[in-house]
Amino acid sequence: MKIVSIHERTVPLESETSNAAISFSTMTASAVVVEIETAKGRFKGLGFSSYGRYGHGGLLNERFIPRLLNAQPEDFIDQAEGNFSMLNFWDVLMQNEKEGGHGERSGAVGVIETAMWDAWAKSEDLPLWALLARDVGHADDGGVAAGETVIYGSGGHYRNDAVDAQDIADEARKCFDDGYAWFKIKVGGVSPVLDNKRIEAAIRVAGASQLIAVDANCSFGNNGLNVYLKQIDEFSLRWIEEPVNPLDYEALTATIKSIQTPVATGENIFAVADVVNLLRYGGLTPGRDTLQMDIVLSYGITEFLRMLSFAESGGWSRRDFIPHAGHQLALHVSSGLGLGGHETASVLDTPFSSVSVDTKIEDGYAYLSDKPGIGIEYKPSLYKYFDGMLN
Repeated sequence: MKIVSIHERTVPLESETSNAAISFSTMTASAVVVEIETAKGRFKGLGFSSYGRYGHGGLLNERFIPRLLNAQPEDFIDQAEGNFSMLNFWDVLMQNEKEGGHGERSGAVGVIETAMWDAWAKSEDLPLWALLARDVGHADDGGVAAGETVIYGSGGHYRNDAVDAQDIADEARKCFDDGYAWFKIKVGGVSPVLDNKRIEAAIRVAGASQLIAVDANCSFGNNGLNVYLKQIDEFSLRWIEEPVNPLDYEALTATIKSIQTPVATGENIFAVADVVNLLRYGGLTPGRDTLQMDIVLSYGITEFLRMLSFAESGGWSRRDFIPHAGHQLALHVSSGLGLGGHETASVLDTPFSSVSVDTKIEDGYAYLSDKPGIGIEYKPSLYKYFDGMLN
């Protein structure tokens, strides 16, 4: 296998939404195209950044792309098996990279690794979910089959200071009408009185509080909002997400002990070492709480598999994992490995909205197609960012 070319483009997302902590209006992302040549022909793989961070053009063009292009074809081969090895590919990417200090590096590696997985799956004439099920293995626990996954809708953002409960109700109704299993909204960005009205509106549409989750974006560790956390706990929601700073394990443990509602967290830690600390010291419980490590932001699937392995050794199930962000890579990983579900923006025409057109959503499940790769080509709101890169 030979890498023919790699190209990156930094693109603006142009989203006029915000959560309790940040606005997405000036946020960017990286679109990456990797072309490979194998005995079967040439294949182009596409990768796209995850939500909530920025593009990685500087790191990719200065370090990681040249590193891959300067490597020899045999550097990517497992010498024992004589085949292409994604682990070898990852090792080439991480040459001369010091442990720790993950920062934006983990996202740069993750997005270029995404493109490589797409190219590799295409060269095998398989959708990524099937490649993962074949080479890594699907969860053997009686859950949904490979090629399927539970899917929920994420929304309820703040838009131009509008926090009208009716807007939340309309968004929740569309989410359930479109077939999603449950709905998640943002909290912590306005007064508790207004946020409570938004939560109540969503619950009325859903018909049950367990069909509504909230995402605080770490706001309950600041400004005395921990009092409001107790109010939210009384709703008996599906989960409270990111209640405190992602690395403040003492605060997370205290929060978990003070409420009955399950907690979801992990989207803001990016390496297996951080997952080790989170699960050792964060007070989380397998089978109750949800782990949301973002695969694209966390050095890609290779590192995510290490996270899964460590978690499973401590009694966690793959069903406890529902990765952050509505990107196509997470959709295929959730389906191929048998994770607990997939998150996607249920409304808005963004690259993270819904799923590719070849994926069917029905009764809370996503059913993926057999088209090779991860399906970016079949998602117009995402594929448009690659215009002119594939010639």
